[in-house]
Amino acid sequence: MSCVLRASGANFDVDSFLKDSTLRPLIVYHRGSVRFPSSNRTQRLEEESGMNVEVSAKEFSDLPGQIRNAIQFLLDNTYELDRLVGFPELQRIVLDFPVENRDVPVQSDTFPAELALLLGNLRIGLVVSHYRAH
Repeated sequence: MSCVLRASGANFDVDSFLKDSTLRPLIVYHRGSVRFPSSNRTQRLEEESGMNVEVSAKEFSDLPGQIRNAIQFLLDNTYELDRLVGFPELQRIVLDFPVENRDVPVQSDTFPAELALLLGNLRIGLVVSHYRAH
């Protein structure tokens, strides 16, 4: 999984939103449920309800491909994303790009104005998550 849309809120009724949505989440979670139930970690409860939706399946090393897919996703889903942003109790919505750390002194990743404009118009934030290369 690479680029993901994350939407959440303490009182966000994710099930109600999804009932009539064309968006298909990878994961749906609910406030008060066990977070990461299959892990061996200390059991923590979700503080919010929300969902993650796959935007791109490109590799972490293919940021240009992720960006192309994200632009197309935003264009194809403008109406539904606008509905999501305006849904009651939604507190956070971001597009999260996972980027592979490169072995360089300074790593700069550029996002085109077209993507920034689409995100801004839809009131969606941008996150870049950096991961170590294997």
